[in-house]
Amino acid sequence: MHLAQHKISGTILIPASKSLTQRAYACALLFNGITKIQYAGHSQDEQTALSIVQQLGASVSIQDNNTIIRSNGKLSTLSSLHCGESGLCTRMFLPILATTPNCYTITGKGSLLKRKMEHIDQFAHALQLQLNSNNEYLPLTIQGPIKGSHLVIDGRESSQYLTGLLIALAYTCTTDIHIEVQGLVSKPYIDLTLQLLSSLGMPIKNEHYQHFYISPKKSLPSTQNISIESDWSSASNFIVLAAIKGKIQLKGLHAESVQADKAILKVLDQVGSNIEWKATSLHIEHHKKNPFAINIVDCPDLFPLLCVLAGTCSGTSSIKGIHRLTHKESNRLVSCSTMMQQLGIPFAIQDDTVLIEGVTAFNGASIDSCNDHRIAMAASIASVYAKDPITIIGEDAVNKSYPNFFNDLKLLIN
Repeated sequence: MHLAQHKISGTILIPASKSLTQRAYACALLFNGITKIQYAGHSQDEQTALSIVQQLGASVSIQDNNTIIRSNGKLSTLSSLHCGESGLCTRMFLPILATTPNCYTITGKGSLLKRKMEHIDQFAHALQLQLNSNNEYLPLTIQGPIKGSHLVIDGRESSQYLTGLLIALAYTCTTDIHIEVQGLVSKPYIDLTLQLLSSLGMPIKNEHYQHFYISPKKSLPSTQNISIESDWSSASNFIVLAAIKGKIQLKGLHAESVQADKAILKVLDQVGSNIEWKATSLHIEHHKKNPFAINIVDCPDLFPLLCVLAGTCSGTSSIKGIHRLTHKESNRLVSCSTMMQQLGIPFAIQDDTVLIEGVTAFNGASIDSCNDHRIAMAASIASVYAKDPITIIGEDAVNKSYPNFFNDLKLLIN
């Protein structure tokens, strides 16, 4: 791949938000009635979430752009639940499973089996669940029900346990619940969860992301409707591409979205790119390449792309919060450091920060995605600034979140 040889311009319709689609499926499972979901995504992780709700007893039908899920709000008893390679599904569905006294074994495949579920023992203890895990690796066995009306959980490693707990209790609690959270990270992902629940008639009181209050719902309609907005994580690839070289128009994004990776626009403000909203389209065009500074505690998935962008900027860029990178599809601090070394990007790590120097052009290289979709996409974008072609080993990793990525990328090559 060698995008540097081409002019970059065109229009892309950004696919559905993976995070929102998975949350919508969880809500549909716990809802006693029919859920109509418009514009759901079709990546591997989204298909995994859909499979989970079917495994747990919901029925699914597809009509045009609508996914229709019928559920009685009760979970089937299973010997094991397969979560594919989705960390979100594992963490989010765990407290949902714990709303019942059933015993479930959660398993997965591929990279998920190598990802430690940090703090899962502490989380289970806080909810008074029975948990058996392989030193916090899958497979694990969980048995509820959740006990207590004042739950104190640790949010320093992941917000995904809290997302599952909020969804679970919003639909199933029979008494007032107070959740106290210590050191919460990735707050925009909690905003996404709260916004979805509120739109479905289940608002949850949030006090400074430290205290959440949930009350039983007296009545709910027989049908709930959800429309999935486009994905800022997917869009960030083309936003960075345009910032480096080109002019790209992106459709489907919400200007007022609470998605975490919308933070990429704040980075482009620092870089000096041209950014403009026209009606419902976002227009990004290359202009300046000033260095930037960002804390990625709330948006760690942007890191691979930010490494690439920083390598094109004239000066030293600073990315803080790199402790959040360890337990992803790969150890992204290691995999991105290797990628930068191969591309010829100078960098230094100081405590919780990486400092990256811009260069005039990247080296051609053969880059191993480490089966990490974010690495595969970032390496593809890097080829627009490379002297020689870039080969990506394991490029099919993009199927996890954006199966149509390379087809969409081709639409911008002129």
